[in-house]
Amino acid sequence: MRFNQFISEMESMANARDSINQDLADGLENNFQNPEEGFEVIKAIFGNYGVGEVPLDQLNPEGDEIAVDVETISGPLILYVIYSLTDDGDYEFYAELTDDDGLEEIISDEEEEDEVEKD
Repeated sequence: MRFNQFISEMESMANARDSINQDLADGLENNFQNPEEGFEVIKAIFGNYGVGEVPLDQLNPEGDEIAVDVETISGPLILYVIYSLTDDGDYEFYAELTDDDGLEEIISDEEEEDEVEKD
């Protein structure tokens, strides 16, 4: 494989991941009556892109933070999902398809937010 082809494929993979993440943001914009509904949206979006199964079993009715390995055409990535029960009894979701570095960044951003909230 030539270097230019390699770079082109890397850009294509990044664009696909960005597109998936935008679809996740759009699809999860509204709240859901139960966690299963939110995960069905995630599964449907992944199905549109041919991304592997989302192996999610027992969902916590109080909310949860999950990082799941997902197999993609370009190799393994991580699906990060956080969902929580709102005061209205609905569930709000955030999901992102990322790599190890991106997951570390998400976690460190959350830790910084927690520190700010404590102050």
